[in-house]
Order: sequence, then structure tokens, then C-alpha cells
Amino acid sequence: MAETKIEGPTIAVKLFVDKERSRVLFAESDKDFVDVLFGFLTLPLDTVVRLLGRQSQVGCLDELYKSVEDLSADYFHTKACKAMLLKPHNTAAEQCCQLKVKVDDTDQTAVYVCRDANCSANGDCGVTSVAGSVCKCGKVMEYIGEWKQDGGSTAAAGSDGGVFVKGCYKFIVTDDLHVSPASTSLMMSIFDKYGVRDPANLEQKILQLNAEKITCLLKRSLTSKQALTGYYFDAHTPNDEAYLYVLPENLYSEQEVDVDHKLNNVKTKVLPTKNNASVLYAEVGDNFVDLLFGILSIPLGSIIKKYDKWSFNGCERRWKRERMHESSTPDLATSPNVVPFFGCATTNMLLQVSESAPKQKNITGCFRCFKFAGFSCNGLCNETYWTATRCEHKNCFTTPKSVTLCEVNPKLPKEGSQKGEGYVKPEVQNFMVTDDLRVLPLSATSTLQVVSESKIQAKELVENEFTLTKVQVMELVRAALVTRNTLSSVLLPPKKKKKRLHL
Repeated sequence: MAETKIEGPTIAVKLFVDKERSRVLFAESDKDFVDVLFGFLTLPLDTVVRLLGRQSQVGCLDELYKSVEDLSADYFHTKACKAMLLKPHNTAAEQCCQLKVKVDDTDQTAVYVCRDANCSANGDCGVTSVAGSVCKCGKVMEYIGEWKQDGGSTAAAGSDGGVFVKGCYKFIVTDDLHVSPASTSLMMSIFDKYGVRDPANLEQKILQLNAEKITCLLKRSLTSKQALTGYYFDAHTPNDEAYLYVLPENLYSEQEVDVDHKLNNVKTKVLPTKNNASVLYAEVGDNFVDLLFGILSIPLGSIIKKYDKWSFNGCERRWKRERMHESSTPDLATSPNVVPFFGCATTNMLLQVSESAPKQKNITGCFRCFKFAGFSCNGLCNETYWTATRCEHKNCFTTPKSVTLCEVNPKLPKEGSQKGEGYVKPEVQNFMVTDDLRVLPLSATSTLQVVSESKIQAKELVENEFTLTKVQVMELVRAALVTRNTLSSVLLPPKKKKKRLHL
């Protein structure tokens, strides 16, 4: 691969390359590289799309993300809803900040508060980490400082313990990103698998990977089962023509026993062709759009856990939790939660993903002083002086002098009474969702545009209306990750579905 100027911190990785066959057999690395790989699993899907410049080539995720970008903020509960989808937070942000090389630059430490001293919501002691959030009183919340880290339980970067893995081990990372502690038996099994008779003929190449190069590797891992080979030899990544997998039997049985088999709030009108060759688009309401946008908020690791080997076309299903850090929570990487308020309740429920609890922080000082001095309000609020007879507060007479800051829901509009579980305003506008999950406000203009682009005559279209079952929604979520014909793959009769891909 071509040598380029390397900027920023780097991680050294040694590749063992079979040049005759143009293949990387495996890589040897220390904990820093493995920590970065496990850090990938904590990234929400919309962060993955953003980092890859909306060219992830993972199913319909790029189109879904672009739909959020193009949709007017007027269609969302609040402007913050759109910002939360375009630049989401990571529940393992504190751990990812300790990585030697960081690929995500999202600032999750900023704190915003309503600066109005006479705000009607002062009693809530509400703060948020989302810029542009609106207080219950209607004022935009302003920057006041940064969350102070409480120390965490994971090791700091550069110490003997890793962030997600423990100890000073050497690791072997195979071409499909199977991570294991280095051992002679493992290396011999790899040599045997690929018919290597004389390991001395393998070329050993040390790469210095910075954030840009690691981001390129992330893309390879999503689109190829030979991530290291594809990265090192700069192999062409073909367009996604993935077959649609059928759901694993355990998911079918799991959904069949549900009493609430149909999602009564997820109804749709579908326009397929008369011969059921494809679905042109679906006419849907806000609940369906919320469900789709909710996919973007799910961390990569939680998707992989739910679908196991029925995941993407890439390597992610191979990542293991061996040697995970004893003092950290392994689920941070293998089963990460959604950040508080960032997810969609329906999507989270179907994928069995939990939202973390909202942040709370005790401060020594009153809330009014916090609004002016931020986390340094202790001095302002508690400064005293002595009179002839007693000690008096110099600046502030508010009590109590200790409060608990509580994270509020940025999705709630001014004086909102909704639960804030979705992103899109309810019952305001119907939407059009195309086969590749472009989301557009339904209008005569958008309808004519989609029909014209499809080159399908109007007389060839029919309209069907139905309520989605949980099984169909589960298929829909998974299909969005593996094919660009999501609606056709899931909503057409089974005989029209593509064959199962045997892994």
C-alpha cells in the first residue's frame, strides 16, 4: 500500500503477509489496537456513517442518515432531536476518550443550562449535554461548563491495564478480526488453514495506524470478511449486493410467543408493482419514521449481539470478549446501551437494547449560582464574612447550598407533555419511505419524483395497507443493514425474497 504522511497519535500493528497470494494472514498487536477494535462496537450506527463520510456502504444506513440531514427541523419535536441523530453520544465515551487513537471527535462533556435566574423550571435543576436544547420555560439552554469525570474504573491510557482488555498480552487478530491472545497453537492453526508450508516466507510489515487509517479499517470491517487484506492491499470494495438472510429460528420463536404480535402503532401503505417485483415506496406515519431513525442510535455491538452471525457482510460478528478488562464492564463493548434520551422506545424494545439512566451530579452550591458560575459555583455560593455577631453569606442567600443536577430530555418541546420517546412530531405529516429507506415528506412533488426515477408506469402500481408484525420489523431492521432493497426484501411475498446466504 502507498506510504502517506502520518499525522496524530499512532498504534503499531505487525502484519504477516502472504505476498504470493496477496493476503494478510493475521496481525500481531498489543492491547492498544485491540482496545480500538472493541471501541468500534460502542459506536452508534449514525456515528459510523458520519465517520465514513456517508459512504459506509452498509445497507441503507447512508440513505437513512442523509434523510435526517435533509429533513427540515420543523418535522422534529425539537431542533435538538435532529442534532441527536446526526451527532449522537456514546455510552462508553469516557472509556473511548482513554484510547490511544480516537476516531470519534464528538464532544460529550459540554453541559448546557437555562441561564435565566427566574426560570419557572429552576426546581428541576435541569441540565443537558445536547446543544440547542430548549428549557421548559422556552429559552435555549446555554453552555455553562463540562461534566467532571468521576474517575471511572477502567485504566487510563498508557497504563499496564487496557481500556477494554486486561494485562500486557500480545494479541493475534485474524483477517476477519477474530481477536485472541497470542499463542503458538493459534499461529500454527492459521498456517495450516491457509496452507503455509514455510512461515519464514511470510513478509512481516509493521504499520503505524493513526485515526484516519483506523477509520479506513473500520469501513473494511463493515464491508468485507477480509478486513486486513482489503486494507493493506487497498482492494476494491464492491457495491453491496448482499442477499437477504432469513431470521434465525430462535428469533422467530421469540416473536411468535409475544401476545402483542402486531405493532398497532406501526401501520403502512405500500406501493409494490403488480407482479411483486419490487416495492416503490411506503406511505407511513411518524411512528414508522421514528422506528427507522431509531436504528441509527443503536450501538454496533448491540446489533451484533442481537443478530449474531446474521449481521453485516463484514467481520464484526467475530469480535470476542476474551481478555476483557476485569475492572470494566464487558457489556460496554459487547452489549452497549443507548445514551439517555437518544434512542427510540419501539426500536430499543424490539432489539432488546436498554437506555442508560440519565446523568445526575451533586454540587456544593445552589442552582442559581451554578447558572452563573458553572461547576466553580462553590466559591461564589458559599463565600462568607463575619459580622459583629454572626457569619453571613456574601453573595448568595439561597438555600439549600447543595443540589443535584439532573439531565433533562432534549426531545421534549417547551412545556411538552409527551414522553419524548420519538423524534418526529406526531400526526403532523405523513412520510414517504423508498425501498432504500430514503425518508421524504409525502407530497405530490416527492411522489412524482420517486415514480419518475423508478421508470415504472403508474398503472403497474397497486396499493396495499397493513400493520407490521414484530417479526417483519425485526426483519426490516436487519435488512436495513445488509441490502439496499429493504422494503422489497421484507414486505413482498416470501417467494420473491432472495435466497439465504450460507455463512
